Amino acid sequence: MIYDCFPGSPRSSGVNPGVVRTTCILNISILTLLSFGFGLVGQAFGQTTPPTTVNLQTQGRNPDFSSFSFTRPIAVGTTLPSTCQVGQLFFNSAAAAGTNLYACTATNVWSLEAGNSGGSGSGSGGGASFAAQLGDFGTTLSSDTLTVGAGCSASTPCNVRVGNTVYSFKSSATVTASGSTSGLVFIYIDSSGNLTAGSVASLTCTGCLYVSGVTAFPSGSIPLFNWTVTGGSLTAGSGVDFRAFLSTKALASGPGILVAENAGISTISIDPSVASTYVLTPPTTSSSTCSTGQFSIDSNYYYVCSAPSVWKRIPWGSSF
Repeated sequence: MIYDCFPGSPRSSGVNPGVVRTTCILNISILTLLSFGFGLVGQAFGQTTPPTTVNLQTQGRNPDFSSFSFTRPIAVGTTLPSTCQVGQLFFNSAAAAGTNLYACTATNVWSLEAGNSGGSGSGSGGGASFAAQLGDFGTTLSSDTLTVGAGCSASTPCNVRVGNTVYSFKSSATVTASGSTSGLVFIYIDSSGNLTAGSVASLTCTGCLYVSGVTAFPSGSIPLFNWTVTGGSLTAGSGVDFRAFLSTKALASGPGILVAENAGISTISIDPSVASTYVLTPPTTSSSTCSTGQFSIDSNYYYVCSAPSVWKRIPWGSSF
């Protein structure tokens, strides 16, 4: 500290009259104050008390994370939390790739999100949106229980068409392994519209059909996923997605078979130039209309069309 002293006038009375009185003023510079302040700050950070945290909601402004080398903005785990608030996000690392992202759509209700595996997420094609079916029948493994179709509900059913029949699934199904067997689990929709889990491993299927001894997706089924069972336990991260939302099937004609396409309908018929066709009503005259090769029968004769509109008949012999 620096003191500035100034001589005053001699004392005229009191103690020690005639003595000159000197006045000194404490001079504290700005530099001194700053040094003192930083010293206190240094002492504070030298203590074991935790530093003050920042409330981004009230103290942050226009945050820009684009230049950060690493960010992880949502919670990550292998099991969906039992409680949540609307707007929360959760990344399930145990789910099959593409079915990991969940959002809390109502208090304590998690929903598989569209942007991750398909749904109502926005596309870039002039405002077009992804098909809602892209999230159908997604699988999630938690605590050795495989949930199939967590997003299938009455308001958002998972629909499957087999031929001309549409089957609607309005609830999820669960698959668990039992015993100590190993093998692949094939999850598919069978030709009768059943959500099915087939495997050589022992399974318990709730809300679906378990078929033992399955080693591949059956012919005529709609493949969804397969998962691996090792020693009686489903293996995390082993799911493989076989869903195909864009597909086609071509029909080729063979000997004696004709295929005709009209308005999206494939009609398969016999080629009369190669294979004979049966005429339900026998001809009444030998010149009745017919095509070569057609035939008919009644209780007395076997009729054959030998040329266009030319019938021949052969009487039946005696019965056995």
